[in-house]
Amino acid sequence: MHPVIRWLMTDARRRVEASEFLEAFADRLRAAGVDVSRITTGVPILHPQIFSFSGLWQLGKGTTERLYRAGPDTLATMSNSPIWIAYEGGGPVRCDLSAPPRDGEFAILDDLRREGLTDYVVHAIPFADGSYKALSLATARRGGFNSDELALFDSMIPAVAFNLEVQALRRTARTLLDTYVGQQSGGRVLEGQIQRGTGETIRAVIWLCDLRGFTSLSETLPRDALIDLLNCYFGPMCDAVAAQGGEILKFIGDAMLAIFPTRTDTAGTCAAALVAARRAQAALIDENRRRETAGLARIDYGLALHVGDVMYGNIGSDTRLDFTVIGPAVNLTARIESMCRQLGRPLLLSSEFVRAGGISAQSLGVFPLKGVGAEQEIFAPGPIS
Repeated sequence: MHPVIRWLMTDARRRVEASEFLEAFADRLRAAGVDVSRITTGVPILHPQIFSFSGLWQLGKGTTERLYRAGPDTLATMSNSPIWIAYEGGGPVRCDLSAPPRDGEFAILDDLRREGLTDYVVHAIPFADGSYKALSLATARRGGFNSDELALFDSMIPAVAFNLEVQALRRTARTLLDTYVGQQSGGRVLEGQIQRGTGETIRAVIWLCDLRGFTSLSETLPRDALIDLLNCYFGPMCDAVAAQGGEILKFIGDAMLAIFPTRTDTAGTCAAALVAARRAQAALIDENRRRETAGLARIDYGLALHVGDVMYGNIGSDTRLDFTVIGPAVNLTARIESMCRQLGRPLLLSSEFVRAGGISAQSLGVFPLKGVGAEQEIFAPGPIS
């Protein structure tokens, strides 16, 4: 067995991160005398926005990762590419880069020539589900790859496929967990924190926002218009939370629960959460202007920020778990958010949040809240400038 193939079938399987694998793969090929200068892997992935993932290794430059976003131009761009031929199960494709350019050739070849490469080979990589991924190899050596190297490439494809499939499955699992559970929670689940009742007490800023008048909207708006309204509402909220390091835990109908773990800097975390709330407010002000011009239903919402200790972990049944936060602090946040309509404010802050963050805010008074023992002073930040 060739040493590169032996490595692919043994030690390489421990390289579950794509960039780490690609770097080690290039080192193994060069150690075996293969004068490779550039390697890419192309793997279409299951993701709501990303079409495919690609790893790129270049001699003397190391490894980088590239993500290609899904969009109307994606297929048009990919269609004039040997990678697309590989995705369709064709090939291998070999291009002599030392030859003069020809009309209608692959668009990437001009870039490869500028890099000083002389030979370029693309192989389809078969996966167990019947799909194909791509592996490309290029060299800058005069005369290109020799016959022994080309034969090695052919024979190592099944072993490469095994490794890429393990990496793709792990990436798909992480993508699904990040998309449906959240990045931090998804990482914990992937690491094996899936026992019911396990968790930890953490201090965090709690974010809870809720859409106003959703019942009426759901009864009057067509289905597609209602879904569009929800996306236009949740989009700015999610983007603002993520941009400031928050974790979106769940959507509860037309409400969204998120946290900003404080770790050691509570004041800084409160400030970040308030920045996120301000950004979401500003974005929704612009969105409502657009909707008014287009004759669409307005988005009205309430948002509350509070800081406190929460239990962060798994709750549920033996077969269905939810990785979330629970505790009195979460309940208090929900009660404060329910006051947004009564007080005519889209954003309310708890006294603990204002105090812990050293935030300048206007007191709106002290109020009894359902299910909360003591009356609570509620604050509102100043208007958006």
